[in-house]
Amino acid sequence: MTVVCIAGMHRSGTSMFARLLNVCGVYLGEESQLIPPAEDNPEGFWEHAEFRAVNETILVSFGGDWDLPPTLADGWEKSGHLNALRPRVNALINRFSSQRVWGWKDPRNSLTLPYWKSFFPGLKIIVCLRNPYDIHQSLARRGYLSSAFSYNLWLTYHLQLLNALEPGSYLVTHFESYFHDPQSELRRVLDYLGMEAAEKTIEEARQTISSSLRHNRGTIADLLATQAPAELLKIYKELCYMAGHVYDLSVSDEERVALENLAPDREMSTNDYQNAIAFLKHELHMKEGQIQKISEISKGEIERLNGEIERLKTELADIYQSRSWQFVKILQSIKKFILRQD
Repeated sequence: MTVVCIAGMHRSGTSMFARLLNVCGVYLGEESQLIPPAEDNPEGFWEHAEFRAVNETILVSFGGDWDLPPTLADGWEKSGHLNALRPRVNALINRFSSQRVWGWKDPRNSLTLPYWKSFFPGLKIIVCLRNPYDIHQSLARRGYLSSAFSYNLWLTYHLQLLNALEPGSYLVTHFESYFHDPQSELRRVLDYLGMEAAEKTIEEARQTISSSLRHNRGTIADLLATQAPAELLKIYKELCYMAGHVYDLSVSDEERVALENLAPDREMSTNDYQNAIAFLKHELHMKEGQIQKISEISKGEIERLNGEIERLKTELADIYQSRSWQFVKILQSIKKFILRQD
């Protein structure tokens, strides 16, 4: 059984992404159990009401809410007052236990992830990413007018989320990828989840993407012009680097340069190395697997699929090229370490 947890800041495209996964075969619960569409989300939230209620209960129990996250100390998920919640959560999980691949979406997962990890040791986590400026604009239309509020909320969500993530346990997907090459980005996510989907299914999912609901496409310049905090800039830059080759290809040369100059790179930690290597190994394995699978098809099909093989090889080359910065940083750090030992 594969269990998927969809996280990320509010207004990051988590609803759109959950809908895409649902079309591709990820069970999110019965329709009657999902939060109904609303004026600010006419395509639906694709959010299970009971999972959200558990998250809300946790946040309230620590004196907070989605827009006023509580300060959570290390080990908070083991707090005694949460014991009464466990039977309710176990009963909820049992209702999904017959599904081969299932999951739930709630931006609040970014704050409560340690609690859910205690139930699912092999939990697959998808981090939905979007330019924080676009999130600020979306929240402003809903009455949260201050950019400082939006940026600090974004920062809190991602700091708590990143603190709970382990190398190789998550994948970052960027909102913009689904308006550049949604089929390839969906394939990347499904490969990570170990799921197969027919081209017809991928196309059905793609058709649910509504460009009319994409009200903004912010730039790095917009972030700088609205005084986004330095820590936010650093984290956003690093997450963009993890967002995969489809996002890399969706970015203009001008925007890519702006991203590279966004904030100084910090020293990579051991966890950073492990996560970068795990990510690259995963991308390489998936692409090689696709090439091998295509190559083993009967000779009558090879001619038709030669173009697809070349496309995958090009994507693989793009991955190596776009991720070379990680290997360079690793080698530089190793060199510094050796010199210090001498």
